Amino acid sequence: MRRIEAVAGLEAYRKSTDEVALIKNLAGKINAPVHELDKKIDALLAHQKELEKTLRSATMREASNVASRLLEEVQTINGIPAIIHNLGAADGDFLQAVADSLKGRFKGVIVLGGGPSRESVVLIAAVTPEFTAKIQAGKIIQQIAPIVGGKGGGKPDNARGGGKDGSKLDEALAKAKSLIV
Repeated sequence: MRRIEAVAGLEAYRKSTDEVALIKNLAGKINAPVHELDKKIDALLAHQKELEKTLRSATMREASNVASRLLEEVQTINGIPAIIHNLGAADGDFLQAVADSLKGRFKGVIVLGGGPSRESVVLIAAVTPEFTAKIQAGKIIQQIAPIVGGKGGGKPDNARGGGKDGSKLDEALAKAKSLIV
């Protein structure tokens, strides 16, 4: 069995004129004649992809620069090198990029926090293989995420979490320091 839907008569005419008006409106918004609309949309989509690629590249460069600065702030807690830092208004993808950049140049525990707003907090923890027997990233996140009103978890070497109370981010990061034993 197949279901077929159709519009006929005056309703079909109205639908057709509405769609033509929509196409003309879209052509006007992107400054292209109707007959070149598909070419202009293809060009805009290609431009968007190029901009996204450029943005990703710039984000990776910035993450690498932030990682380099954080390498100057290494702490040793109970004999374990650690980088625990609040990166401010950073989103989860940026925090993960910083952590990934650090993992290639640092051996120890990494706990980063940030959030695009006071109502949104992101936490990232990473532990290099040399230290996963002593401390695990997933367990760190499970214990500090509730402080910021959220939850999270992950693997022993990398974990992610979040919450809704940005005012307690520094408290959560302080708790992370106490978990390194």
